[in-house]
Order: sequence, then C-alpha cells, then structure tokens
Amino acid sequence: MNTLLKTFGLVLIALFSSCQAQQTEKISIKNSKIIEANKKEFIGKPLSYVLSVMDKSTIKSVKAFPNKNKNEVARITFRQLSHTDYLKIWTKKIEDNPTQITIVINQNFSAEGKLCRPKENPQCAEWTKEDEQNLGHLIVDDIYVLGKD
Repeated sequence: MNTLLKTFGLVLIALFSSCQAQQTEKISIKNSKIIEANKKEFIGKPLSYVLSVMDKSTIKSVKAFPNKNKNEVARITFRQLSHTDYLKIWTKKIEDNPTQITIVINQNFSAEGKLCRPKENPQCAEWTKEDEQNLGHLIVDDIYVLGKD
C-alpha cells in the first residue's frame, strides 16, 4: 500500500510538472489558432497580456490599421514573414496566405492620421519593443486568425 501511494504521488508530481511546462511554452504565429480558440481569456485585457503568451521571435512583420499611433490604431495583424516576403506569396484568397493573427483594439479610432504604408515607411511594418510599450495597454476587443497553417 505504501509503494502504491508513493507511485501515485510521483505520478501526480509528474503531471503537475508537465502542465506547468505547457503553460510557460510560448505560442508562435503559426500556432496562433490556440489563442483564437481561447480568445475569451484575452478579450477585455491589455494587448500586452496576449503578447505575453506569444513567441515574439516569430513576429517578422505587422500590419497596423490605420497606423501604430496609440490613439488611432484599431487593428494589429502579426505575421510570421517579413513584409517583403509576405507580398511575394500573397494571394487574393486569404485562406491561402500564411498564418497571421489579428488583434482588434477596443477603442474609437480616427483614420485621419497617416496610414501605415511599408513602401513609404518600412518601419511601420516592424514590431519593436517601443511599439509594445506604447500599445501594450490597449484593450483587446477581438482576435481572429487567417491563413493556411
């Protein structure tokens, strides 16, 4: 009986350790359907909360609409390819494009500012630590994932 209890205890410890390891594993853009499937956990929370579970090293470019101004941004799409590479394989059928996760921001916005156009301003397609600091407090309203992966 004592051996059975020790074995049961070891199994519980192993399961607990396994669950904790899964919680700390970051989610890549390619696997962002996990975030979309659990979006109710993220809606109403700051963008920084979503970013805390993402593997930010997989973010190679962003599309901010209309731009990355914290008073104007309504949507930010994170992509696993650089803007240039994305354009090379972009198709009109969104389901054939590489995976991208879009975060809709809960705020009234004005599209009166300058639009983010990477051809004119390549930096607007980059995601930086400054962007994360400036935009991280914005509240998530919706999350959706598009693409083939």
